[in-house]
Amino acid sequence: MEKLLPETRNSILHRPTGLRPTGLQSATIWSSTGLYLALILILVTGSVAATPNLINYQGRVTDASGEPMPDGTYDFAFGLFADSTGGLAVWLETATLTTHGGLFTHLLGSATVLWSSLFEENEALFLEVFVNGETIAPRTSLSSVPFARMSGGLSVHDDAGKLAVSTSAQEHSLIISDTSGQPSIILQGRDGDSALVLPDSAINSDEILDEPGITVKFEIDQKVLTTGTMTDLVAIYVATPASGYIVLHGKCYLMLSGTTGPNRADVQIDLESGGDATFPYYSRAGLGGYVNAETNYFPIYVTRTYWAEAGNYTFRMEGRANNQPPADARTWDHILTACYYPTSYRGVQTLSHEPIDHPAAIPVIINDPAHPERNGVFYEIDLQEYENSDQGTESP
Repeated sequence: MEKLLPETRNSILHRPTGLRPTGLQSATIWSSTGLYLALILILVTGSVAATPNLINYQGRVTDASGEPMPDGTYDFAFGLFADSTGGLAVWLETATLTTHGGLFTHLLGSATVLWSSLFEENEALFLEVFVNGETIAPRTSLSSVPFARMSGGLSVHDDAGKLAVSTSAQEHSLIISDTSGQPSIILQGRDGDSALVLPDSAINSDEILDEPGITVKFEIDQKVLTTGTMTDLVAIYVATPASGYIVLHGKCYLMLSGTTGPNRADVQIDLESGGDATFPYYSRAGLGGYVNAETNYFPIYVTRTYWAEAGNYTFRMEGRANNQPPADARTWDHILTACYYPTSYRGVQTLSHEPIDHPAAIPVIINDPAHPERNGVFYEIDLQEYENSDQGTESP
């Protein structure tokens, strides 16, 4: 009874281990009547989509004196047996081949399919050749090279034109060993941590897609702050490989002097140069009065988080004085750090003046003691909305 082929997308592609033409077998075989056969077995790679197993079989037929058989057409038969002698053939095919100088070539499996089960169910296979009805003995043992064995549900198959290796049972692992036989890469049959185990130092940062990254910029010199628009204190350049979060942290010292009256200043992180203080991202330091006009130091820390598309950005830490001379406001020892993260674990909240394109925005009443004129309604927005939709825009 003929065995039906499964659909290509479900078929197992068992190329004798080989898939490379370097695994060769050679031998000289003779019969009791003086017909000799020198043969070479070469594995055929074929295309990924080619489901049947094929073994390229080349040979040279000579007479008892070693002379090649006359050029012509001969009837060949090829049989595979589970034993070196006796028994019934587990596979058989015939072909009419033409020899030149005694040489011939034939693709085993081109006439009768070499089923994967032949290699799965037999520990060894022996090839017997018949020429014009004459048996060439002894049989030739097929080495382990032509075997693509099924082990623990392992299968090799065509997946939309790609060669796929998989296990049919979740409890099995796929282990790739190094030249010493030690496990090198282990693919576990489960989800979660340790599903893929790689050797130490197997991957560096250049090989990881969208890996988190960090950049830091120093500016030690003093900066004189003026009233009005913001003054850049330190700027940092960031190049992101993909859409994700940019988290910035800035620190400096605020130096206030020159008056016993009010002297304050604001510091913040911003994408744009100049402009005004933006609630709630600025930090304000200073006092409404001092015991003398000597220098007073105030530590400043600011942070801000953006969602941005892949691209290049320049962020800055900037400051502004709140009081006119003789009040003197300066900053010193500036450090700005930018970190890129491709994803988040939970909500990433920010505030915006406008809820545009944010249906889940939550209104919040803001009372800014430093700028009462700015009191009003702001909107709490989760930047994770951008991550989920990958719209790619900065935070408000």
